[in-house]
Amino acid sequence: MGISVYIVLNVSSNLAGCNDVLKFGAFIGLFVFLLECFGLHSSYSVLLNIEQLMRQFLWCHGSSGKGKSKVAWDIVCLPKHEGVLGIRRLECFNSALMASHIWKLLTLKDSLWVKWIHEYKLKGRNFWDFPMRGNMSRGWRKILKLRPIIRKFIWSKIGNGRNTSLWFDTWADFEPLAAQISPRRYGTVKDTTCSNHMIDTKLFYPATHVQDVIHHVLWVWPQELLVKYPFLNTYNTTIRDDAHDTLVWRNIHGNVKKFSVSQVWDDICHLDSKVNWYSMVWFPSCIPRHAINLWLIIRRKLKTQDLVPMWDVSDSLGMVCSLCESVSDSHDHLFFECPFAKGIWDRVKDCAGLAHYTANVYDITQSLMPIMNRRTTNSVVAKLVAAASTYYVWQERNWRLFKKGKRSPDQIVECIKSSVRLKLLSCKLKKSKNGERLARLWDLPEAVFK
Repeated sequence: MGISVYIVLNVSSNLAGCNDVLKFGAFIGLFVFLLECFGLHSSYSVLLNIEQLMRQFLWCHGSSGKGKSKVAWDIVCLPKHEGVLGIRRLECFNSALMASHIWKLLTLKDSLWVKWIHEYKLKGRNFWDFPMRGNMSRGWRKILKLRPIIRKFIWSKIGNGRNTSLWFDTWADFEPLAAQISPRRYGTVKDTTCSNHMIDTKLFYPATHVQDVIHHVLWVWPQELLVKYPFLNTYNTTIRDDAHDTLVWRNIHGNVKKFSVSQVWDDICHLDSKVNWYSMVWFPSCIPRHAINLWLIIRRKLKTQDLVPMWDVSDSLGMVCSLCESVSDSHDHLFFECPFAKGIWDRVKDCAGLAHYTANVYDITQSLMPIMNRRTTNSVVAKLVAAASTYYVWQERNWRLFKKGKRSPDQIVECIKSSVRLKLLSCKLKKSKNGERLARLWDLPEAVFK
């Protein structure tokens, strides 16, 4: 069995036995580990197959089917602070893993693989200048194809200039010289205009280093090049004989960062703007099922009756809210303008210190902004109660609409309080007047205090 097939089967078998969203994250971690081990061998089709398995688990509970996704996968894979799930897109993450191999090659890491590549592949040629050929291995070809994506982030910090390619490395605040001037075209240029120093033809071969065009601290560009390319006069990098050239990673904002796979992923993958409500949904003590449901509500992605086309609804289903049976349901109606849902919210909001908050989940989210990012017990309880309330209201709506079952308001309130209390039992509260008040309110034992 090939490694790629093994990875797909491994992920498939684990997801098949997984029935909880929390475990879904654990199995994503398992795949990332496998990808780190065998990243170069993971073909594009394998990555697509695995992402399809993950999509099916998230939206279809493992069964195959089309048209059930509520949010596009490209959006789902954006970071959590941008208002989505933070699942890393596998193709992009695989590229970030491969970038670490390029970094090892360029920094001459002491490894057998790096030595072998330089000896038998590059053979003294600059990595950025190495041509693509038809008889390359798949792994080596994938590494070379990655060059245009990451090249702009890898800069050479000039020391003595001996290890930095004049033409192909990025060492000044411009793109590499080879992108503007062909070193092969000017390989025969000679000039005697700079301090009677004869510029040897070898200085303008592709293998030329920065040090080779500096003589007694002066840059010795041929006059022909200076006339045709005046911008060369701005290349005034200072050479220091006592310092070595070093490679640095400059992020998308131009700041020098320590190289890491995570940093590469942040810089090469598509990013959207941050949202101010993400910590309302995603925080360390959140309940995963409730968090995903609240996330869909805030993005207005639940299939409420006002969003479902008429042709997508069975004739046997009435287009009225199954809770109040008066008007068709919508996100605003269900959370919590519906009289039934509002009654539920009014009975639990006092337990979260939200007695004066209006009965609309979007207004509640905005009102919680000042305390949303805090890790205080009051903030955690408020977010847990809000998420649990929306989850059980939506669950009750679906039960009544599709399963023809009903629960009383008392039963739903008890479900909300029980789920929040169970979560609080796993937390550690600070022993204070406020902590003791919450412990009494939620009937928590003394063991929850630090």
